[in-house]
Amino acid sequence: MNLFISKPITGAMYYVKDLESACHWYCHTLGFSLGEHDFNDFAELTVDGQYVMHLFKSNGNDRAARATFSFSTNNIESTYNFIQDRGVEVSAINKHIDHSDFTFNDCDGNQLMICQFYK
Repeated sequence: MNLFISKPITGAMYYVKDLESACHWYCHTLGFSLGEHDFNDFAELTVDGQYVMHLFKSNGNDRAARATFSFSTNNIESTYNFIQDRGVEVSAINKHIDHSDFTFNDCDGNQLMICQFYK
């Protein structure tokens, strides 16, 4: 029994060079809303008013070359088409026994993943 860590994970943090531009990309391309923010340091991204992740201003090359977490969707094909229609280069959809997923890069080259888990 783990007494120190509880679920779920409370959020993810990614680092970007231009915080204001990255926020626009995440909101326009992925449909997030901008929560609390200070474009000199951080920005909170939300979905339906619920916290999802933070973007922090990077002072170097902090990009995530591989996805470190995944967003969830109920329809992988529609989500894939939605993101692709916004001009984002996406990988092929990978089908596994319990889920399907695909990856793509944000405007700073951070790799992101979206998954649909089967029930």
